[in-house]
Amino acid sequence: MEDYDLGVDLGEAVKGHKRVLIQAPDGLKRLALEAAEKLRSAGAEPLLSAGHAWGGCDIAVDEARRVGATLILHIGHHGPVRTRLPEDVEVVFAPAYYRRSPLPAVEAALSLLEGAEKIGLGITVQHARHLDAIEEFLRSNGYTPVAAPGPLGVRGLVIGCDYSALEVEADAYLVVAAGNFHSLGAALWTGGEVVAADPYTGTARRVDGRNVVARHLYGLSKALDAKHILVVVSTKPGQFNLRGALRAAEMLREAGRKVEVAVTGEVTREKLVNMGGFDAYINSACPRLGLDDPGLFPGPVANLGETRYLLSGSLDSWKPRDAFRLHP
Repeated sequence: MEDYDLGVDLGEAVKGHKRVLIQAPDGLKRLALEAAEKLRSAGAEPLLSAGHAWGGCDIAVDEARRVGATLILHIGHHGPVRTRLPEDVEVVFAPAYYRRSPLPAVEAALSLLEGAEKIGLGITVQHARHLDAIEEFLRSNGYTPVAAPGPLGVRGLVIGCDYSALEVEADAYLVVAAGNFHSLGAALWTGGEVVAADPYTGTARRVDGRNVVARHLYGLSKALDAKHILVVVSTKPGQFNLRGALRAAEMLREAGRKVEVAVTGEVTREKLVNMGGFDAYINSACPRLGLDDPGLFPGPVANLGETRYLLSGSLDSWKPRDAFRLHP
């Protein structure tokens, strides 16, 4: 864990627990292996969750219960997202803070921020400890950084489905995060100019969400006339929205559509294909599934908050933020 600080004392975390389930996103699975060694030396029996861990919405509670683990060590995320933690299984979140400074990537972003004065600043939890240094660096270069409270009140924090930290008056937005996922979400959420600074590569780039918007709108336009619709429900703790899914199904049936509701853990194309042919799909799970990965669905897909457009038959008032809404 040379480059990471898990952010928790593993010895203290496992006190009173004999069996621990360790969960980590794909990019940090090696940290789970290293944590397992430490937990074993602390007297606990570690088990590794081989599944994905998409966020604080995706806590492996059922897995833990099945194997008799009384503690879940969830690596790489800040805390629970839209879910209550279970009473019978303790969950410890280990953010996995990245020790190396992101300032080289932020410096690379300066040329892309020229002409902007006020900068809305977003950051993933791995780099959250560097937020003050980033703000100081931006100020020293003539910018005014603004970072609002994000999920769980953490200033500047952005996650895949929540960019409330960027709901600030700004000329442009800077997202400090690995890859394209969070910066693309910021572009869709804000509709403004977004620059991504990647601390792992030390590079920066402008992020353009227009292709994603165009592709999503094309799918929505095809879904408007759908007669036979499958509403998809995920049982992942923070993505489970049966109430919203059933409400969407009811509204569509009242409008004369034929609707079925399918329940699954992980949403995969194979599972949906096996359900048979449908004219369109409504995704009530993570909204990014319908935005970033439409190929996951065998036909055109609308997110739950876009049900209204299938009912109205028009996309004239559609906004990208509608795709993030969690109710029909």
